[in-house]
Amino acid sequence: MTFDSRHSNIMIKVIIFDFGGVLINLNRQAAVDKLVALGVHNADDLLNNYVQSGLFLDLESGKITPEQFRNQLRANYRLHHITDEQIDEAFLAFLLDVPEHKLQLLRQLKSSARNEVGELVRIVMLSNTNAIHFPYCIKKHFEYGGYKMSDYFDALYLSYEMKASKPDDEIFLKLLETEKVNAEECFFLDDGPRNIEAAHRLGFQTHLVKLDDNLLNVIRSKGVKF
Repeated sequence: MTFDSRHSNIMIKVIIFDFGGVLINLNRQAAVDKLVALGVHNADDLLNNYVQSGLFLDLESGKITPEQFRNQLRANYRLHHITDEQIDEAFLAFLLDVPEHKLQLLRQLKSSARNEVGELVRIVMLSNTNAIHFPYCIKKHFEYGGYKMSDYFDALYLSYEMKASKPDDEIFLKLLETEKVNAEECFFLDDGPRNIEAAHRLGFQTHLVKLDDNLLNVIRSKGVKF
């Protein structure tokens, strides 16, 4: 992490987690392979770990519904024999697991994270995701053992609901407006360099997440206690 003198005396009020690649492990190639097998021959060009293209971007940015996405995919690639379930199964292959230690960390942060003056810190998610992936993830990875999404996050900022995607300024500014905080009071963790660059330019405190990062230590380095 690079020290940024702009933020040396600013306390954190909101911690913002990306989802894919930071919390949930991804397997982009598995989804590409399954979609190609269905007949989406250029799936490798359309799917990305950070932001999608074509119909997949339209779904992610909330311009089309899952039903419209599936129907248009069938029409574009002449896949009229392919079912909704086959499309979803292929697309969901993108998603692997949320490690238990990350789920425990989120619950701990949500229940007790405080900044240096003892104020509760809000825990939120900011994700480029879609209405096929995210409801599936809620049920599979978060709502188990009696837990609810509210046990992990104070708020969810999802591209398909906000009609905006990272790294565009719009999605960050909408988050700030809703949270009623300044950018420098937010600590943003993402594994996408372009997303981090955009947030940093807007004044957010940021951390580019690497595979071997200890997120607990990263967050404690910002003076957050829990």
